[in-house]
Amino acid sequence: MVAPEELVAHLRGLATPAQRAPLERALADRTETEILGVRMGAVFALAREHLDASLDDVRVLLRRPEHEARVLALSILGQGAKRAKHGDPWLAEAAALYVAEHDRIVSWDLVDLAAPSVLGRAAVEAGTAMLDGLAASGDPLRQRSALMGSLALVRRGRATDAVRLAVGMLGSSATQLQRTIGAVLREVGKVDRELLTGVLEREAPRMTAIALRFATERLEPAERERLRALRTR
Repeated sequence: MVAPEELVAHLRGLATPAQRAPLERALADRTETEILGVRMGAVFALAREHLDASLDDVRVLLRRPEHEARVLALSILGQGAKRAKHGDPWLAEAAALYVAEHDRIVSWDLVDLAAPSVLGRAAVEAGTAMLDGLAASGDPLRQRSALMGSLALVRRGRATDAVRLAVGMLGSSATQLQRTIGAVLREVGKVDRELLTGVLEREAPRMTAIALRFATERLEPAERERLRALRTR
């Protein structure tokens, strides 16, 4: 098993100035983050090679200042969760680590690397308490984690849980979160159109335009316009 420090050294060896420049522009707001300049595909490949890393080592990587080290840590968690067998205690431990270290998950892209599989699988197997806690935090990134985790519930026939989480966040002022709310509701509509339309008929008057637009974009034009019109009443 390779030590976290060796993995970071390996990442530094993969870095190039050409890759660093666009990453620095994209992540310019992350003043506390060091950008090495490693192609994301290379980081994901490295994660696949080290899925046997201990959760303690993943924690060390997640606490590193380098963006790519955090991507590596969350990729190991995310890919590992997809491969974990039903009932594997590793899954609950990985989800607990994700929540405990959430302060290190400082952007939407980092959330999306692990929340759908790690939190989603944990919620399917052990219930929604962890998602509920994140949703109630008031922090948009933690709420994004809860919503992305809820997608696994939608796929497992538990769309009402995802709806409950999404509707509970409708009052958020975070634009990105409003997009996520709408996207989750859109996924609900793929498996239960009646549930989606019922929710929108009830909630559309207080939804933001962007959430409603995302939620209805897969509906037939006439139905889409009918539901969007409810917001203006």
